[in-house]
Amino acid sequence: MYRQDDYVDYFYGEMAPSTGYASVFDLQAQKGGLLLLRPSAEDPNKPAKHVSLPRLASVFSESEEWGNLMHCAVVADLNDMVLSGEIRTLIRVNEALHEKRFAQLADEIINRGARAILIAGPSSSGKTTSANRLCTQLRVHGKTPVLVSLDDYYLNREQLKPGPDGSIDLEDIATLDIAQFQEDLTRLLHGEAVELPKFDFIHQQRCAVGHTLCIDENTPLVIEGLHGLNPQLLPDSVDKKLIFRLYVSALTTLNLDDHNRVPTTYLRLLRRMVRDHETRGASVERTLSMWDSVRAGEEKWIFPFQEDADAIFNTTLIYEPAVLKKHIFPLLSAVQPESVYYDEARSIVKFLNYFVEANVEDEIPPTSILREFVGGNTFYRQSAK
Repeated sequence: MYRQDDYVDYFYGEMAPSTGYASVFDLQAQKGGLLLLRPSAEDPNKPAKHVSLPRLASVFSESEEWGNLMHCAVVADLNDMVLSGEIRTLIRVNEALHEKRFAQLADEIINRGARAILIAGPSSSGKTTSANRLCTQLRVHGKTPVLVSLDDYYLNREQLKPGPDGSIDLEDIATLDIAQFQEDLTRLLHGEAVELPKFDFIHQQRCAVGHTLCIDENTPLVIEGLHGLNPQLLPDSVDKKLIFRLYVSALTTLNLDDHNRVPTTYLRLLRRMVRDHETRGASVERTLSMWDSVRAGEEKWIFPFQEDADAIFNTTLIYEPAVLKKHIFPLLSAVQPESVYYDEARSIVKFLNYFVEANVEDEIPPTSILREFVGGNTFYRQSAK
């Protein structure tokens, strides 16, 4: 328990012995609440400057409203629903809210007359499933969308230039053949036939033959990739009215309790660990070893452009920690004390222990974003035919 004058509360991590340790900060009134500004990373003797993110703030507000609508704002609410069986209703409503939002996004795209939809987001945000579900909603409007992956525009490995330390930053936009993408996009929007590239990730080079594509006004391009929002990607000659930029991310709004939040990156890390194991057989330690590098790339190449999006979609499903627990708990328990990632693994175990495990995967739709990580996503079955 912690005490500040007459106020007593409980927190889940270690606290400073006194408030005197927090001498550098600022408090600002923001939309009916208070914004705490911590010391600046550049100058720890001064509080950081507030960077306004109105679009992101709006999505957080919408997600909080969804939580209240579903009567699930904190972990205890979710646990009660798991124990009572009400989680099945929660899943249905949460998935319906997602589908409703995808339908709204499709309406916006059609009303604008956009012909190329660029989808970007950080690791494990659900970009691929989001792209597929948006395609489904565009088909409701009589369109025949085509999926394009920016990953197919990677340069061959031998064309990549190492940095000063000799390593290659695979998340740098310079790893993409931007000139080729710009030429292909321009020609496609002009109705020309274009042979799109196909990248072979096993051999780290472009395949000799791609596939030819020709589109018309009823064939919107849905382009998914890490750098989808980067302004360097689009040619100056393309009419920006023809472009719709969508940012997707898992922005957790479920809190531990009224005064302890769940970091927004935590859920993405859980998703990533489960997917890496399910699809690549990777250990938790392998995923954790890459996570800092992944996060650094996001800070540099994704987050600076999130407010430039025409729309932001929160892919979080409020029930998913209770489902992910079953998949990840055995993997975390396998991390041995001698591992350099043992403490981090135990920290995640401690976090998951706050949740009651839910065995309700028969209730999760095959097109759910969560299926991208736990398996059973039917979009992949369709593309494999």
